[in-house]
Amino acid sequence: MKNKFLKDSIYVAETNIDDMSPVIYETVFEKLYKAGAMEVFLTPVQMKKLRPGILLTALVPKDKLEKTAEIIFRETTSFGIRYYEVKRLKLIRKKSADNWKYGKIRMNKGYIGRKLVRVSPEYDDCRKIASKKNIPLKNII
Repeated sequence: MKNKFLKDSIYVAETNIDDMSPVIYETVFEKLYKAGAMEVFLTPVQMKKLRPGILLTALVPKDKLEKTAEIIFRETTSFGIRYYEVKRLKLIRKKSADNWKYGKIRMNKGYIGRKLVRVSPEYDDCRKIASKKNIPLKNII
């Protein structure tokens, strides 16, 4: 019998920041994604002395961990990064290009075993069609 899910592992790199201008995060995100981060996000946290802070988290493949750390150290005010390996279960993914009334849209399809459980249109395709046809993006998606 086939596996129901795909399995792999990735690294979580994270740091708490409480002394940096928020306008800098956009550049940090751009550089992390360009370097191969799979996901980057910010979470508000309460730090020592009740200071509000930000938890910067990047999900990265193992071979991108050191480059991720270098970017975080160069581009933020962080003096330390926590990192750890996490295991993941993922839907089995298949891609297709389906014709819709507005045009061809690439679709990401997720399966548990052989059962289709999720269909998600490719955002960039939807955005292009919405712009070209002057239709609200939410209507295409």
